[in-house]
Amino acid sequence: MNANTVRQDRFINLLSEHAPVLSRWSFQANEPYSVTVAFQAGPDKWVEWIFARDLLLAGLHGPAGIGDVRFVPFEDLEERLLMLQVESDQGRASWFLDRSEAEEFAEMIRQIVPEGAEEEYFDVDAFLDEITDV
Repeated sequence: MNANTVRQDRFINLLSEHAPVLSRWSFQANEPYSVTVAFQAGPDKWVEWIFARDLLLAGLHGPAGIGDVRFVPFEDLEERLLMLQVESDQGRASWFLDRSEAEEFAEMIRQIVPEGAEEEYFDVDAFLDEITDV
């Protein structure tokens, strides 16, 4: 079972001007520790970021992340927003997400795999076999 949703978010560029961007959020029960978000970078081009599910869940309640992916919830002109920041050696970008929509996605993935039940959906032995079969 998986969850997929497509959103139109606001991207903020280096000049602090906003532009719309499509994002696709995905979660799969057989990979219960991660969430994938893809941003449309062109007509047929999507850029994917994979990060910990716990990072998203924590970021809904307060600033979260010390690495390449960070979430910061805040309110702006009566809007409840969630800022997603990503950084790589090629640069960085920030997106503003509607926090209610992010909370709906979080609830959807909690229904698929409840918190604390991830091990029931993830085959650790198969994963170890895969990474050690060199």
